[in-house]
Amino acid sequence: MIAKFILKIKRKRTPFYSLLHRLGKLFYSINLPTIKAIHLPLYYFDYIVRLMARRFVQTVWSVPLFKARCEKVGKHLSLPNGIPYIIGTHLKIYIDDNVILDKLTIGAGKVFDEPVLRVGNNSVINYGTAISVAKEVIIGDNCMISTCCLIMDSDDHPISPEKRLLKLPVNKEDVKPVRIGNNVWIGANSTILKGVTIGDNSIVATRSVVTKNIPANCIFGNEPARLIKKEIHKPDADQTT
Repeated sequence: MIAKFILKIKRKRTPFYSLLHRLGKLFYSINLPTIKAIHLPLYYFDYIVRLMARRFVQTVWSVPLFKARCEKVGKHLSLPNGIPYIIGTHLKIYIDDNVILDKLTIGAGKVFDEPVLRVGNNSVINYGTAISVAKEVIIGDNCMISTCCLIMDSDDHPISPEKRLLKLPVNKEDVKPVRIGNNVWIGANSTILKGVTIGDNSIVATRSVVTKNIPANCIFGNEPARLIKKEIHKPDADQTT
């Protein structure tokens, strides 16, 4: 009944409904004046309240529940936007110290009994990233994985349409672990496919699709990813003496 009434207002078929439509547009066009001396303190008050509420939920709910799900969790885990969405009860998760996991999805394949995800010290995995683990995905220390990335150690589904219709898993020989070294930065919307190893200190540019190994100290980008620059990191002279 309410839906029909709203539809009549949108169609403006009678003067009455046309008047209601104009009043509605007038209401939505109202723009109250901003008084900075009043509204700026209110803005910061709102910000602090939201921050404290989110921190409270993280401390008493999200982190304890996620820790209970993992095999090992180090110190100072941060889940700023809640518990990661985990698909598969058989997945083994190991998290080191000072890790930030920002609302990601972690899925476990059906191929192996105990697939493993490891995340190293001081690593950050940002919002919207998905990690598909059929056997093993290892992320090293001090890594930065930007928003909406995809990391997978298998194709997730068989090539055969008959097997897909039967919802069968991929073959074991088609699963190839992914290993991401230390100090790696993966740009937003990038995809890391099965069997890839990324060397220490390397960078994957935004929107790249990585299908082959990346050596240490390199920048790779594009689709498929190719070398853009090498030897990007050279230790300081005083560190090498």
